[in-house]
Amino acid sequence: MKRSSRIIGAAGVAASLALVTWVGYGLLAGRSQSPASSDPDSLPTSDTAEITKASFDITTVATGELEAKKQIEIRSRVEQQAVIQEVIAEGTKVKEGDVLVRLNADRIQTAIDEQLLQIETAKSELVAAENGYNIQVNENANNLRNAELKVTLAKLSLEQWLEGEVKTKREANRLAVSQSKLELDRLAEKLIRSQKLHEQGFLSKDELEKDELEYIRNQSAWIKAQLDDKVYESYQFPKDQKQKQGDLEQANSELIKVKMNAEIDLASKAAQRNNKRTQLTIRENSLAKLRQQLDASTIKAPSAGMVVYATSMRRNSWNNEGPLQIGRQVYPNELLVVLPDTSEMVASVQVHESLAGDVKPGMTASIKVDAANGRVFSGVVDSIGVLAESGGWRDPDRREYTVKIRVEADADVALLKPSMRCEARLTMGRVEDAIAIPVQGVFTDGPVRFIYARKTGRYERIPIKMGRRSDTFAEILAGAEIGRTILLRDPAPTEVLAGGWDKQSLELAGYTLDEKGNPILKQTRVAEKPAEPAKPGEAAVANKADAKADKPADKPADKTAAKAEAKHAVVETNPK
Repeated sequence: MKRSSRIIGAAGVAASLALVTWVGYGLLAGRSQSPASSDPDSLPTSDTAEITKASFDITTVATGELEAKKQIEIRSRVEQQAVIQEVIAEGTKVKEGDVLVRLNADRIQTAIDEQLLQIETAKSELVAAENGYNIQVNENANNLRNAELKVTLAKLSLEQWLEGEVKTKREANRLAVSQSKLELDRLAEKLIRSQKLHEQGFLSKDELEKDELEYIRNQSAWIKAQLDDKVYESYQFPKDQKQKQGDLEQANSELIKVKMNAEIDLASKAAQRNNKRTQLTIRENSLAKLRQQLDASTIKAPSAGMVVYATSMRRNSWNNEGPLQIGRQVYPNELLVVLPDTSEMVASVQVHESLAGDVKPGMTASIKVDAANGRVFSGVVDSIGVLAESGGWRDPDRREYTVKIRVEADADVALLKPSMRCEARLTMGRVEDAIAIPVQGVFTDGPVRFIYARKTGRYERIPIKMGRRSDTFAEILAGAEIGRTILLRDPAPTEVLAGGWDKQSLELAGYTLDEKGNPILKQTRVAEKPAEPAKPGEAAVANKADAKADKPADKPADKTAAKAEAKHAVVETNPK
């Protein structure tokens, strides 16, 4: 006989099997169309159950811990190590502005005092630099005016020489030459007359010699006047011109030099002034930063909330520096306190990857918190993690998704605190008025799912088509008849009727035989009776259940997943 196995549940755990069998039998055995007619506490424990119609919830239980939906992380903004002088008690509910932690700020205060002295020195140096700059501006203006005056005087001197002295000198030279020439001509005529008179005996020789001497003297004066004019035009004028132009050029050069020196000196003074001003600004900024650090040494609550020490949240961390207490060293940017807003709490639970696909935002859930006197709170799925998380070194093959469940407002929500352990029961759907059996009664042989149904004192294998299921019950879409008794355990060889698969039963359950006579799934679905419209949130669960029902035989990996489902999910049944 082929080896068969259950497809769902942790069958290896005897106590769990007995409990589920007891619940399944209590729901199904001996029931009719009205499943709520019996008292579950009075049902006997048995390894058989009766196929009947029932309604059950598809739920799973996941564990985790509570956390605030909104929380503020308070870190040390002091940029150096500091010692705690005062710390508020953990668990205290504070309002905005309350002091949470006070750090020792003696070194910061000393640095502030030193910075104040340096600022005063920097201010006096800045005043001196500004005065030096202003003095340099005045000196530059004076030097520039003097240089410009020299240029103006040199220009005027040149113009005066050209328009006055040169013209006067040339006119004087021209006049001297003309006068000496006229005088020389006059004396020449006079000398000629004197010579004639002397020859005629009317003029003495002495008078003639005087006229000759005067003529010679004037001839010398005429030559000298011509030489003076020539010397002036050829030598004195060019010399004086170069001298005057040189004075003007020198004055212009001196003006340029004064301007350049003025720019250099002013730039130097401006650089000194800017340097002193920058030093003062740097020191003032340092003082402002130190004062901010002084303020940061007193850590206040930015909003209302409950005080939770960061050290309490990382007790298992390898780099734990010890509890938050007076005298403890605090490092820059170290997380000190968390202020969770406990008015909105979230249950962060881990759901196995085999079930996470059935969890959708908006699903209802119930959250049990043992630390809150076992209170059960209602909740709604808020989000599902994007990536699965590993089970760590203890169980590296396990993959779980983090599901956030928002705790609905309740009068007792004040009892809840972050990090409280919780157990969330997620309702993933509901099967209404369906043919159902305990999941322990479903077996597999290759691709065929089947049940052991009682017949003539023994049990025969009947193929079934399975629909949606929970960890306790499975919906049967085809193959099972209401009222028949099924076996919930592996039968002994003598308890099973001999014989192969019945072809008609296989076809009814959606299977057929291949050319070798081995059962396989049909390529097309068999006709099913119309299902009742699914409620909101159940469609995805139903579709997934159908898909699972149409899969080929469960492989060993399916058993592992089923065990994981049974390990991480407890399904609540609520039959009508």
